[in-house]
Amino acid sequence: MAEQYDHGALIDALAQEMQPVRRMAPVWQRLMFWAPLALGGGFLATRLLRRYALDWSSSHALVSAANVALSLTLGLAIFAAALSVSVAGGRMRGKGWIMGGIAAWLALMVLSIALSPRLWNVERGVGSYCFTFVLTAGLPMMLVAIAALRRSRSLHPERSLALAGAGIGFMAFGLLAFCHPAEMLLMDFLAHLLAALVLALATVLAGRRFIRA
Repeated sequence: MAEQYDHGALIDALAQEMQPVRRMAPVWQRLMFWAPLALGGGFLATRLLRRYALDWSSSHALVSAANVALSLTLGLAIFAAALSVSVAGGRMRGKGWIMGGIAAWLALMVLSIALSPRLWNVERGVGSYCFTFVLTAGLPMMLVAIAALRRSRSLHPERSLALAGAGIGFMAFGLLAFCHPAEMLLMDFLAHLLAALVLALATVLAGRRFIRA
């Protein structure tokens, strides 16, 4: 004869063991908490590198300032999108503005390259500083982003992490712009993009097992 269970008692026992689900804070509140940690960690990491002093009195200083502002704004907006889509039912807000900002950033990069007296320089070491700087700034940010996304988990971890990686790349660009002349070699720009791609891939590969719902 099959053993009989008191299903009512079992349900009551399970209900007592369950903990209430804490509602996630709004995206802007989570961004205000995690973004300073990410930027602060990135800045401190780059203190280990040789930093070049940018001449803010030069004729092209406005281009550098625009690069700082646009890169950091894009980085924060994309990171906010990553936090938003990590929550069930969350969606990427301001996608049109982000795409427009990326287009403006690309136009600014074209201007920076046009300001350089030499479009292309294949000398040894060209672009290596930019690559190293972006990776050094981005690695602490990657750890912060994974920690932030781990709190909310995600039904689509690759999407959330890819967005976080893109945001990290732009925030690293913003930090780099503080010590990079407005004039940019094409090799420098390619090094920027390669470093950002490495960061995005590393963020996805390192974080997906930790934030999967």
